[in-house]
Amino acid sequence: MLQANIPYAVKNQEASIEWIDPVSPEEEQAILRSRDIHHRNETYAGLADSNLFLGYTFRGLFKMDDILFARFGTTIPIGKTEENPWKLGDEGIKHLHIQFGTGTFNPIANLQYSLPLYEGLTLTGSTRGTFPVYENSKTYRGPVELTYTAGFRYRLFDWLSFNGNYLGFYQSAAAWAGARDINTGLRYTMAALGMSLAIPNDISVTANVMFPLTQNTLYDEGDAIEFGTLVSIATSYAF
Repeated sequence: MLQANIPYAVKNQEASIEWIDPVSPEEEQAILRSRDIHHRNETYAGLADSNLFLGYTFRGLFKMDDILFARFGTTIPIGKTEENPWKLGDEGIKHLHIQFGTGTFNPIANLQYSLPLYEGLTLTGSTRGTFPVYENSKTYRGPVELTYTAGFRYRLFDWLSFNGNYLGFYQSAAAWAGARDINTGLRYTMAALGMSLAIPNDISVTANVMFPLTQNTLYDEGDAIEFGTLVSIATSYAF
């Protein structure tokens, strides 16, 4: 089975300053100008890197009705990438740490397991890994990313189902020109609730809302990263 997707992402960045000691108006303006070089209150949107997979379905692997879907593939670098933000920052040039792509083809492995229990109720689990192996033309090498989920799906009607999941995520450090990007490297867990709607012509629409539970960065320096509530909407077509 051949699968592909083209993600579209909206990323909101908020930056604030904690004023510890009194400063003069001139100092305040200089601090604000410095902040705006590095981080700004802005929203960014665009296409992210696509994924291309080849997959195979195993049925009755452990029990009669269970399903294991294994797929392997690569990212397709269509998302926008940025120039080295650390180099630009050292030169006092406005820059952006947020990227929509890595600029490289990265191997992906994904396993999805489902076990029907009773009248529309199914237990689900999955694991996925993305493994960059080289840097792009701007000297950026993306992080290794690992995701796992465990949860359930309940099919209320043939065309409507609901799901709930516990999600864990690990991200190693990325690198610029071989030097660690200290704004990368984290672990977090989330609770997710969602629904899937099947509409005519083999099209399905899935929506999920994810609520942060725990967040830990893996670096001692750099700017703290904190996720808020995430919303995901996906449309798929089977052919």
